[in-house]
Amino acid sequence: MQLINLYALTVFATSALAADCFGNGNKDVGKFITAYWDARERMCSNSGCTYQEACTTSGSYTVKGLGVDTILNVEIKRKNTVKERIQGLLGDATEDIINQCPKGGSKQLSGSWEANGQLYQVNGYFSFN
Repeated sequence: MQLINLYALTVFATSALAADCFGNGNKDVGKFITAYWDARERMCSNSGCTYQEACTTSGSYTVKGLGVDTILNVEIKRKNTVKERIQGLLGDATEDIINQCPKGGSKQLSGSWEANGQLYQVNGYFSFN
């Protein structure tokens, strides 16, 4: 019984970890949030990555302007920091980064999240066309 409770507490604590946000903030990043979710979907659906392996996926979203288009480019990187890792962190980790960094109060374009042998890093940057 205690082992089960300890496991449940560990899983809950892992899913409640905060992302480390960094990089530039941008008050208008909400207009481009689709780029983050697209890159996350490519990683989570295994369409852009092999299951549980180190990889990078990307997404972008363009807002058309008068004469200049503004593009937010997003990369999500997964790195395994130990040989044995706990499965099932991908969804929580990437969702936490997106919700706490670009969608959070700081509106920072980038962030990372590490636990149980996996490191997830999200990098967002603007380009113009």
